Amino acid sequence: MRLEYKNLTENAFKFWEIKIETKKKVITKYGRIGIQNPAKTVNSFTSVEAARKYAEKKIREKMNKGYLEAK
Repeated sequence: MRLEYKNLTENAFKFWEIKIETKKKVITKYGRIGIQNPAKTVNSFTSVEAARKYAEKKIREKMNKGYLEAK
């Protein structure tokens, strides 16, 4: 899922992307929209359920901060 935050007055044009890979690994990429090599973090979990809950929690946090789902 890709979320974006755009605020002209703050000159903020950010994206945040999260993906569950290999069932127990969550990969997050983030940075300024249009950047060539965005920052990336990888989190490993002991179960698929734990990975899914982590991803859902992070998505909620970003949406509460004003990020919107990218089209």
